[in-house]
Amino acid sequence: DRRTMHEIAEFLSAHPPFDTLSEDELADVAAATEIEFIAAGTTILEQDVDAPGHAWVVRRGTVELRDGARVVDLLGEGEMFGHAALLSEWPTALAVRAHEDTLCYRIPATVLRPVLARPAALRFAARSLAGRYEMRRLEIDPLSTHALDPARRLVGELLHGPAVVAPPETTVRAAAERMVEAGSTSILVDLGDRLGIVTDRDLRARVVAAGVPPETPISEVMTTPARTIAADATGADALLEMLDRGVRHLPVLDGSRRVLGVISDTDLLAVEARTPFHLRRAIANAGSVTEVVAASGNLHETVLALHDAKVAAASIGRVIATVHDALTRRLIELAEEEVGPPPARYTWLALGSVARREAFPSSDQDSAIAWDGEQDDPEVRTALQAIAGRVVDGLSRCGIPACPNGAVASKPLFCRSLGTWEAVAHSWLRDPDQTKALILTSVLIDGRPVWAGDVAAERLARVFAAAPDHPLLLRRLGQFAIAHKVPTGFFRDFVVEHNGERRGTLDIKAGGLVPVIDLARWAAMAAGVAGASTAARLDAAEAAGTLPAREVATLRVAFELFTDLRMQHQLAALREGRTPDDSIDPKRLEPLTRRYLKNAFRAVSDVQRMVANSTSLRL
Repeated sequence: DRRTMHEIAEFLSAHPPFDTLSEDELADVAAATEIEFIAAGTTILEQDVDAPGHAWVVRRGTVELRDGARVVDLLGEGEMFGHAALLSEWPTALAVRAHEDTLCYRIPATVLRPVLARPAALRFAARSLAGRYEMRRLEIDPLSTHALDPARRLVGELLHGPAVVAPPETTVRAAAERMVEAGSTSILVDLGDRLGIVTDRDLRARVVAAGVPPETPISEVMTTPARTIAADATGADALLEMLDRGVRHLPVLDGSRRVLGVISDTDLLAVEARTPFHLRRAIANAGSVTEVVAASGNLHETVLALHDAKVAAASIGRVIATVHDALTRRLIELAEEEVGPPPARYTWLALGSVARREAFPSSDQDSAIAWDGEQDDPEVRTALQAIAGRVVDGLSRCGIPACPNGAVASKPLFCRSLGTWEAVAHSWLRDPDQTKALILTSVLIDGRPVWAGDVAAERLARVFAAAPDHPLLLRRLGQFAIAHKVPTGFFRDFVVEHNGERRGTLDIKAGGLVPVIDLARWAAMAAGVAGASTAARLDAAEAAGTLPAREVATLRVAFELFTDLRMQHQLAALREGRTPDDSIDPKRLEPLTRRYLKNAFRAVSDVQRMVANSTSLRL
């Protein structure tokens, strides 16, 4: 009747894609809509069947999206299902079953297709489907999204053909001719026990510009040894290796060390998104702190270009960390030129998110210095603090503020001899209840060297590898890991904290990422693993059994969701000219995102409860 049609039209008008329709258009849709009641447990759509002739909008209740026996999503009031198969005319990807007694509006395909064909509706469909099925792939198989993103695919899958290989006596002229013939930008030099490489840039810089005769053997202009990468590494690993090493080509080897081909930066990123390489080179070539600061100004443009090229959030974070490393190294070089050579060899350690290569546009600087020696020497510390102070100040000028808690190498607490660092770390293992022991342990075990050798990092890692032999430390770290409680979800436009308090914004770092990072750190320490990324720590925890595989899988998916959301939020701020932060307004979240977040919060909370109830954490 007319009243029912009005109620249907009014409800649909509040939900996309119907919210852009005129009253007359809504009336036409409502007139063709049928009301359908589905009892709890009833299957509405089977999986892998022909596209339905209808789509459904949930009016009241909840339905499950199921992949086999597994529930991968829940849809509630105002959400639509069935339209993906309807539009694509492919078989249904997921089954749909009523989670509870549910009332739906069933809309015929002939009526819905014109609605979904509108530009505004097309944007809605792209956003909702991309978000839902991306999350579905993460739930079912975190590796299944790799085909969509070169940074996530295996390097061996990205090769376009075999490598061009030549003996060392090959002339420059002959090498260039073979490169042109093969359409390659590099040629490998077979040296028997290792590889050399000559790139098109080498030919320009080392041959043409240097006036080297074309009959010169390529062994005289090659780079050796050539940096290589395994075929089963990811594109993100290759990108990071290129940025770290300042190269743009990597020979790819199989498990038998056989050359399969050469991967280049253009295989990983679109040409217009290659700015990470230009940025790194600009930093390395900067002749003063002012020039370093000027070069760093392109970092935000770089990460936005990477995002536009559909590079994964985790990969963008690793690029940001790599740029931070490059800035730090160049500033150290400039500082040493200004104050003179240091009185002792030292290692500069990145700490925090940059050390884990999980950086964001808002990441600050955390650092420490460990100099060669067994005892602290005030004169050495003073000299190294003079260098560190210039580096910390330079990074601040680059828009990377110092850690607000003072965890920077210019502070006495974070500038010590290696022997002193080892002694104090041993003391934390023995007595984790001493002042700041847990906090300092959590900070230092993230340490990653960005300047000088790896000796300091290796020696500290050996100290922390003994953590499994110190049950009190692990108990305290476990208690520390579950101290950051995740929110329980949302109520209307408020975030509900675990204590029932309602807040106007969601702190995605404190409420999402930090609890997962802390759990991964504790579980990895229990496995004897110190410095590593959160993902690597979860892998170590699963391999050692310090966290069950199911809980590890939960934390992996939640961590990726929180990382993606934080990165998107901060990049949106950059595009709008705002300072990136972690405060997300729940009103700006799509219903689907809110649902995923709520489920992720619950899942992480379940892991925290499991850890809290484990025998090892009971006092």
